[in-house]
Amino acid sequence: MKQYINTLKTIIQQGTSSKALALSVTIGVLLGIFPVLGVTTWVITFIALRFKLNLILMMTLSYIFWPAQIIFIIPFLRVGEWFWNATPFPLSLDQILLAFDTSIISALSDLWEANLYAVWGWLIITIPLGIMGYFLLEKGFSWMIKRQKQKSI
Repeated sequence: MKQYINTLKTIIQQGTSSKALALSVTIGVLLGIFPVLGVTTWVITFIALRFKLNLILMMTLSYIFWPAQIIFIIPFLRVGEWFWNATPFPLSLDQILLAFDTSIISALSDLWEANLYAVWGWLIITIPLGIMGYFLLEKGFSWMIKRQKQKSI
């Protein structure tokens, strides 16, 4: 039992430097709006444990931002389609059902392709925002940690 408690303490305390916190927040938010449903928890867990980031913070932010994940799927899809100059994916339920009635394999292929365009749109938008956000957050966390240390002296 003590081993599990020590492991939990380690997970809670890891990733509390200004750089780790900034990276944890940035990745948690950006993966929280990743346009592919069902993969963010696994990806965040892997990244947090591999790079010793703050898993709890990342998961919390990811779950807070999941409504935005749903909201941003279509804008990310349209940005990806624009970037690749692709034909817009039909978003009406009637068109999607008709595609499945015509050919399930073709419809699944189209959905897969639409998902890839959404991921491209996510990359195009989030990489620059993520880089800027990381540096701003790192400065902010650095200032807060420095201020906290001064208070405790």
